[in-house]
Amino acid sequence: MGGWRIRLVVVMVLALAPLSVAAQSRPASTSIEGRADSKSPATVLIRQAAQLLRKGSPEQARQKVEEGLKLDPHSAPGYNLLGLVYEAENKYALSIEAFQKALKIAPHSTQILNNLGNSYLLQRKLSEAENEFRESLRLDPANRDANYNLGVVLLAEHHPKQAIPCFQRVHPADSTSLFNLVQAYLQAGETQQGLETARRLSNLNKNDVRLHFTLGVLLASNKQYVAGERELELADALQPNTFAILYNLGQAYLNSGDLTEADQVLNRALNLQPDSAAALYMLARVKADDRKALQALELLVKAHKLAPRNVDVIFLMARLSMKQSYYEDSIPLLQEGLKISPRSPDLHAALGECYFIAGKIDKAIQEFQTLIKLDPRARSYAFMALCYRHLGRYDEAKKYLEMGLKDDPKNAACLYSMGYIASRQGHYLQAEKWLKQALEAKPDYNDALLELAGVLMHQKEFAQAIPLLRKCVKLDPRPAPVYYKLAMAERNLHQLAAADQDLKVFQTLSKNPQPGPYPYQHLFDYLDGRAGLRPQQQTQFDVEQLQKEVKLHPDRPDYLYMLAQDYLKLGRTDDAKKVIAQLGQVSQGDFRTEVGVGVLLARYHLYADAIIHFKQALKSVPDSDDAWYDLADAYFRARDYPAALQAMKHVSPAAQKQTSFAFLLGDIYAHLGQSQPAISLFRQVIAENPDMARAYLSLALTYLRSGDLDGARAALDQGLSRVPNSGGLFWGMGILSAVQGKPQQAEQFLKKSVDLLPEWPAGYSALGVLYYETGQIDKARETLKMFTQNGPRGALDVHRIEQALSAAQSQNLSKQPTDNLPVQARGQILQVALALADVGRYPIAAVCRGFHALDRAICILMPDTILLVGAFAF
Repeated sequence: MGGWRIRLVVVMVLALAPLSVAAQSRPASTSIEGRADSKSPATVLIRQAAQLLRKGSPEQARQKVEEGLKLDPHSAPGYNLLGLVYEAENKYALSIEAFQKALKIAPHSTQILNNLGNSYLLQRKLSEAENEFRESLRLDPANRDANYNLGVVLLAEHHPKQAIPCFQRVHPADSTSLFNLVQAYLQAGETQQGLETARRLSNLNKNDVRLHFTLGVLLASNKQYVAGERELELADALQPNTFAILYNLGQAYLNSGDLTEADQVLNRALNLQPDSAAALYMLARVKADDRKALQALELLVKAHKLAPRNVDVIFLMARLSMKQSYYEDSIPLLQEGLKISPRSPDLHAALGECYFIAGKIDKAIQEFQTLIKLDPRARSYAFMALCYRHLGRYDEAKKYLEMGLKDDPKNAACLYSMGYIASRQGHYLQAEKWLKQALEAKPDYNDALLELAGVLMHQKEFAQAIPLLRKCVKLDPRPAPVYYKLAMAERNLHQLAAADQDLKVFQTLSKNPQPGPYPYQHLFDYLDGRAGLRPQQQTQFDVEQLQKEVKLHPDRPDYLYMLAQDYLKLGRTDDAKKVIAQLGQVSQGDFRTEVGVGVLLARYHLYADAIIHFKQALKSVPDSDDAWYDLADAYFRARDYPAALQAMKHVSPAAQKQTSFAFLLGDIYAHLGQSQPAISLFRQVIAENPDMARAYLSLALTYLRSGDLDGARAALDQGLSRVPNSGGLFWGMGILSAVQGKPQQAEQFLKKSVDLLPEWPAGYSALGVLYYETGQIDKARETLKMFTQNGPRGALDVHRIEQALSAAQSQNLSKQPTDNLPVQARGQILQVALALADVGRYPIAAVCRGFHALDRAICILMPDTILLVGAFAF
């Protein structure tokens, strides 16, 4: 689908970008060459009419100009102005007639030609407009307005290459002409020139929010996401908390694959407009891409209530429920969508697929026949072939597959089905050929990987099959059969330990029935039932549902895992551990389950328990890079930095090249006091990922730990030049300013951080500590109030903070308000900041003990932030 997204972007550009250029290029004066005596009565009336038109009184202007034309019926300026008046009244036929009369009197007037062309352009009569502008340029090749407007016409006629020289001849160039030149370059495929022009335009208008916004939308709509993100980030930094900016920035992040940033920015947008169906839909796409189907569906249910006729929402709801095997729930939803949009190929394709999976093959064939009529492409033929393949009618299936491959010889679905049929018919060499072509077209096609591995195993090529199966287990959403084949291949190669391990995984996964939906009988009823509940109530609702399912199916690993996760969400750690022990018995301690449980426990700060599970997993698969990395991360968060460093040494050289490895290793070195290797690693991360804001912040914090304030400043400045709307980097600037003894500057930066990240507790925490240290208790209280309105529930113990602030005032513990920060206070703020940056890494008691000279009230002031928030949350 995606049509809705495109429409939104286009509307936004038309609303805010300078694309409607005909009116903007209108000459400022109505005077033309060869005008009559300026003191004549007719000329005086025409001049008065022009002034009335400028003041927005076209009717009075028309009366004046008509009086003037009665006195001088051969006045070209009069007819030219009359054309402008009619245009202002939207009487385009009359305006054209007036301009044509003016041209008969002054046929060589470029101004009248341009006005006539503009009038045609406003009526979308592009060919006629082009003729007028070209005639104007024949008379005056350097005419600014004619060049500009001809460029606009050529863009509208989809001739961007011809438009480029027109915009280049606009002198002096302004924002509007440069904007359209960028558009022409991008549409013409001259991307580099377009990006260079965009940078030039951006640099010329550094403080123009609207320019950065419209330029960002233009770049993103032309798939130049990184450049588009930068412009939208600049707009966000200049004017935080603007819905349109945040919505488009979130969409750009989504399309570039940066799901973390997209999630954060779209949540900011929804804080401003909670009932925006567009933002809910876009955030649901983010959750869906991040494999958080249930969260995505919850958002879509709300969006559907707000916009019940939006087929994009309906389609995504259906696709996600289909992925969770709720085909019966999807069918009425898709039928509803087809009533709204009966010619939608995507809806017909999805409905046909639902019918097929539900065993209603005849209905599926009907839908796919309709699909082929609406969209006779390879995808449609592949769907139809699937039905006949399922029915065992291979000849008919191959007929449709051949039609599909005629349309697209590299269509992976058609190639796969050809290979599948050849394999079932015993033609293994032919099947291998088809399947390899399918994987060339789509390397991560898990069905083709599994089928090709099976073909190779039939030919006793077990060693070749194993790498394909290893890749497939990472891609297949239901990998039980893959593990079984993998175990069989390994057994044939006498790799008995590996075979036993993979067979254990198969046995665990096989206890989840296929397909394996969420344990809710009616998905949309379930979502409706929990929609109005608070997050903790929703989790409790889920627990009750899962407890019922676990009683019925005590050997289902997926139900046990979800129940343990929900217990942890509710803080019921002992209950979670009991369920995890039950899961261990069911899974027989297989590697995959041990790693998954370790990650789950680490997510909820149970690092000691997580470490046990990672170590157990490594006993089964001692060369697992993922398990060694997870173990190192758990040691790091448990503050056992030497053990973390030792674990990192077991990661293979190939995996050490990944950004995540360098990042964690840099953090470990920084906390071990080895600043230089940490700095080197963070610089390596930045070189490979120049727009990763958290890398710049980690680098700056490393410099701060070593006392190098200039290095910290340089790192933050460099980061903000790349990511100008990073709340985390402004937070870093605020901490640095406080450490330098500049509280007013620190306050400005920290407030900016809060504006950009209204849900990030660390921003409020640092700002509150700054106010406390400077004796501004009332402002600290205001900050707390802001947090209670905007921040996530449970992130701070608001009641305890209020008690601490009241005690500080009543016991005269707080300092008098001051514009200066003593050296001791600067050190205390730095220690608080470094603790905040280590999200979830330290128990609160240990942090308080480690502050030594830090006033006890500061620890009470922001008690939970140290546990829950950090530099990597932004």
